[in-house]
Amino acid sequence: MMPILYSYRRSPYAMRARMALRYAGIAVEHREIALREKPKSMLLVSPKGTVPVLCVGDRVIDQSLDIVHWALEQADPEG
Repeated sequence: MMPILYSYRRSPYAMRARMALRYAGIAVEHREIALREKPKSMLLVSPKGTVPVLCVGDRVIDQSLDIVHWALEQADPEG
C-alpha cells in the first residue's frame, strides 16, 4: 500500500517533508488539505491536526523532521 501524505502547500514543515520524500524517490498518495477544513481521515490518525502527516501502513509520522529521517532511512541517493 502506498504511503499517504497529508500536507498543506504553504507550510514550510510540509515543504520539507515533501522535498525529503521526493529526494528519496518515495511515491506517496499526496492529500492536500485546507487548514480550515481538515479531513476526518487525517484527524483520526493524528488528532493534533497539524501537517505534515505521513501514514505508512500502521505507522503514523506527524513531525516533518521525523518524516525526513524516515525517508532517508528508506533511500538516500547520495549516501
